[in-house]
Amino acid sequence: MLTGIFSPSKCADCKLCCNFHRSSAWETPALNEAQIFLLNELCVPLEKRSDGTTSFFLNFCTDSEDEIANCPMLDPNSGCTLPREDRPFECRIWPVRVMREHSRLVIGIYQNCAALEGDAFEKLREFTLKELLPQILEYAHKNPRAVREFDTAYQIIWKS
Repeated sequence: MLTGIFSPSKCADCKLCCNFHRSSAWETPALNEAQIFLLNELCVPLEKRSDGTTSFFLNFCTDSEDEIANCPMLDPNSGCTLPREDRPFECRIWPVRVMREHSRLVIGIYQNCAALEGDAFEKLREFTLKELLPQILEYAHKNPRAVREFDTAYQIIWKS
């Protein structure tokens, strides 16, 4: 979805969106039924989360909060191994996120994304508001558990 805005090599080098600290494991994407079926067929380890959603199982080796686990679909050399159309919606729109601030939906862009250099932030903002907004809102309506709590690391670009 966002390949025209970001340099694929910049994303492949960074992989921030595909690495999770133990304390941020809750940020793994919520998977829909079709993705769960596909990933089960591929024998990808999944887990049911406390909020009732299913996501990737992250293989942490220690109890350290600083330990990092990669998404099981991440190939360290080539990036995500899932075909683009089968990737979770949250992954396809990263660094854009739909969140709840009090009782309102907001859409924000993660300010620390390494690919947001030069005019990429503004291009992403415009693309999100002109092209992605209806898809994001439909997704949030159909998948309310995928709407995250507001995080100040995201610059709000839209409010309901």
